[in-house]
Amino acid sequence: MKNKNNIAYQFLTCILFFSSAMIAAQVGFFTPNPAQSLQIDAAKDNGSNPDAQKLANDIVVSNTGNMGVGVLNPVTKVDLRSPDNKGLIGLGTGTQTPAEAGAGAIRYNAGGFLEYSDGEQWIALPLTAPTKALVNASKSVAQSIGSGAATYITGWTETVDLGTAPNGDFNPSTGVFTAPRDGFYLVSFTITLANGNIPKNTFIETAIESDRNVENIQVFKTVNSYPAFQAGAVSNYLSGNSNAIFNLKAGNTIKFSVRHNIGSARNTLNDSKLNNLSISEL
Repeated sequence: MKNKNNIAYQFLTCILFFSSAMIAAQVGFFTPNPAQSLQIDAAKDNGSNPDAQKLANDIVVSNTGNMGVGVLNPVTKVDLRSPDNKGLIGLGTGTQTPAEAGAGAIRYNAGGFLEYSDGEQWIALPLTAPTKALVNASKSVAQSIGSGAATYITGWTETVDLGTAPNGDFNPSTGVFTAPRDGFYLVSFTITLANGNIPKNTFIETAIESDRNVENIQVFKTVNSYPAFQAGAVSNYLSGNSNAIFNLKAGNTIKFSVRHNIGSARNTLNDSKLNNLSISEL
């Protein structure tokens, strides 16, 4: 008789449990007034009248099967567009083949980009490339270039600098360019010295110099020479130019210099059309 009573009580309990589950339209955990079929208040802070900030830590499942994380009314299968602007997804790396993961799967590649599966291969998602470095500058202010020693050219005026650093990639005052990222850079440099006497057997040397000596030609130079003249004395401008491609790492620098041996100091010509440089990231 006792066993029959136990069975009856258990049966009645099951009926009441399933009946209550069917009767309840919404289920809430740690929240007294669930707004969806299922609502979980992870921080247990909703109270009777939660605001948007309190709801931002809730998880809900609607009667259409949509799940919202921090979103009370999800409109997609998974909706993370919470008002606290923390609706991020953290993707990890994976060892599954594209076929195992299935078409439409997304994973993070340790190389720093995302990939998706089309069912047959992992395909890198296209990235928006950063703006490439581009510098144009000219010089119209005279600078004295002594004889016999290389002089770095300073005091430039920029016309273009697409660098995103606080003051761009090129410092016109010092004449130093800093590479914003690893890559190849095409550099051109032209300088002209003011009109004056040109002694026999003299030269002007223009140089572009980087501070990287690994997998890179560190210094490119061009020399314009003035051998013996038939005339007794010659007076003219001195001009030189150099062009180069550098293989640089982020933070490497480029600077520009001039050297001559005409025996006395000579100023750069105060004409910006004849003194200029350009740097272009390839």
